[in-house]
Amino acid sequence: MIALAAAVLVVSTSIAPPPRGHWAVDQSGKVSTADLSQLDEIASELDASGAGQLGVLVVRTTSGAAPRAFATGVFNDWGVGHAGRNDGILLFVALDDRKAEIILGDGCGVTSAQTDGVMRDDVVANLKRGNLGAALTQASRALAQALRTANAPAGDPLTPQDNVGLGPDSYDLAGTQDTDEPLMAYVRGEKPWPERSPRSWVVDLSDALDARERATLDVAASDVYADGKGRVFFLVLRTEARWPDLTHLAERLRDHVDHQASTPVAVVAANLTARQVVLVLPPERVRDEWERQKVADAAASSASALEVDPVAGLLSSGRFVSEALVHGIAPKPMGQALEEGFERYQGAVFGTFGGLFIGGLVGFRRWLRRRPRTCKGCGNPRQLLGEAEDDAHLSSGQKTEESVSSVDYDVWWCGRCNDALVLDYSSWFSGHSRCPQCANRTRTSSTTTLQRATEHSGGLERIDERCAHCSYKNSHTRTTARLQRSSSSSSRSWSSSSSSSRSSSSFGGGRSSGGGSSGSW
Repeated sequence: MIALAAAVLVVSTSIAPPPRGHWAVDQSGKVSTADLSQLDEIASELDASGAGQLGVLVVRTTSGAAPRAFATGVFNDWGVGHAGRNDGILLFVALDDRKAEIILGDGCGVTSAQTDGVMRDDVVANLKRGNLGAALTQASRALAQALRTANAPAGDPLTPQDNVGLGPDSYDLAGTQDTDEPLMAYVRGEKPWPERSPRSWVVDLSDALDARERATLDVAASDVYADGKGRVFFLVLRTEARWPDLTHLAERLRDHVDHQASTPVAVVAANLTARQVVLVLPPERVRDEWERQKVADAAASSASALEVDPVAGLLSSGRFVSEALVHGIAPKPMGQALEEGFERYQGAVFGTFGGLFIGGLVGFRRWLRRRPRTCKGCGNPRQLLGEAEDDAHLSSGQKTEESVSSVDYDVWWCGRCNDALVLDYSSWFSGHSRCPQCANRTRTSSTTTLQRATEHSGGLERIDERCAHCSYKNSHTRTTARLQRSSSSSSRSWSSSSSSSRSSSSFGGGRSSGGGSSGSW
């Protein structure tokens, strides 16, 4: 069974959670009353044990929405799990779509390797046999047991029974926690954020920096504070655990100090072990895709520097967020904005009288390019060579640029002086940029999404670059900003939403970034 990425685009749903005392919703009409009672019994016993919460939803179709995104939206709308602990699991089935999802809460402690086995052996196998009731009840028992095993009190021995329904390799995995509990204590508000005296702008949760390094960062953060334009905090830690993720910690710290500050607050967070950097800025400073991308680029640049010099990497991000607080993020260059605007709206422009104007500009540009040239050496007119003849006067890199259509070269020849005048005309929309190794405009890049951003955590992308002329190849990752909530939602990303429908259910307000397992039959 294929386990999808740990974060997906969350789809807003309007499915009400089950009423208090119940844990399953059947919108298909295909689940028997007896099976619904069994599901309630399994989930009630799990909730009473304190190990987590389980929700079940069966629908006919997602109406075209991606099943993983739809199910994650339901999970977060219902709030499966306990707030802060995020120890919930949602079992979701879309019958007409023949799709199933298991969505894991961000702190539930169960791995996708375990839920892959449940999806394969309990959900998909039974649905292929047409036994919906068995698929739901058997999977629910296995998931409830996985939560009990993952969140068993310290000292409780594991037994072979803990492995039932979780696949052949899950017994060893069951005792493995992917959560840093000391750090989770800060997220849950159980532990106060450390402060140094005199007042410091550095929150070092793992004593990862020495006194000199902390002092250097303090000085940098003091500058923007002295201007009265904002406050910048550096959050530094070392951990190999996935949870809590760096974004949650940074947002929790920002929320902690934000209500005490009269000026905007930004946080530069770094996990030195994972070489990860997250920048959290006030929502009003990051309003569009350009600004979100600039934040992501700044974080990626700092992350690359962490391995060589952590302080230098943090200072780089500190300068970026300080400038953003004081002056805002630098706007998109006018030339690039015009180029993108032309590319986006050229169809509409040419469809109106504006096409005449653009056509005139194109004609004028063509005339400028083809106008007669005179040799400065002898004063005689130069001759424009044809495409076959001008290659003799171009370098190998220039020939490659022409072959990929990133640059078109004109060669004007003076036969008396045996001199070639080479003029280059770059294409606006070729998709090629200048190669850092050979300096030709022959570099292309492709982006692969490794982890999609959600409202609750940033994403991760891999950028693969290669040059069509030389041997240059490069791959790097960059983080993307988390998705902004709609204007109807709270602008403070850590604030959990509440509604009358959730308050009347048994769920406690847990969250998920979309981790888990998917299946189809």
